[in-house]
Amino acid sequence: MELAKILIQERKHLGKTQQEVADDLFISRQTLSNWENGKNFPDVPTLIKLSNYYNFSLDIMKGDKQLMKKVETDYELINIKKANKKYSWSLLILLTLVIIAAFAMSFFENQTGVVKSLTLVMSLLILASLYVSYNFLKQVYQKYANEPNTPLFVPKVFGYGIAINPYHKIGKLIFALLFLAIAIFFLVTIVSLFV
Repeated sequence: MELAKILIQERKHLGKTQQEVADDLFISRQTLSNWENGKNFPDVPTLIKLSNYYNFSLDIMKGDKQLMKKVETDYELINIKKANKKYSWSLLILLTLVIIAAFAMSFFENQTGVVKSLTLVMSLLILASLYVSYNFLKQVYQKYANEPNTPLFVPKVFGYGIAINPYHKIGKLIFALLFLAIAIFFLVTIVSLFV
């Protein structure tokens, strides 16, 4: 059964007006009207409030394909926001450590061994940052994973601009070349420490 029909049926069963239900749920009457007319759908937390308010199971809405698509989209966005928070903190910590290492290099500029060691640490941190960024992009842009004609550049999920699609052949190549360049720099630094 469609959500719109359920909401109308349950509201009438309780003998309430749209305004009374809207007041009880702390939403506008227009919002409830749009849900009852099928113009749009509530988010998942609001769906739960509605099911508690009207005392119906969310299982009865499984047949509403538009609603289920909205729920899936909301779920994806929630997961992306969680991943964004996790990856943002990881990147912030890694980049803070890179900055600290860069400042430390200025204090030890006359001690070649320390500078080389800090350069080694910085290149490892940058490599780790690139790895974290790549994994975040792979998680965010999963919808492109099985697309044959996936675009190279995709809109950024958060903020403005574009990002390189890690599922595009050239995008994979760009990330691989960046990893390779940093890995070579890392290896050159190791060799210079022992020479």
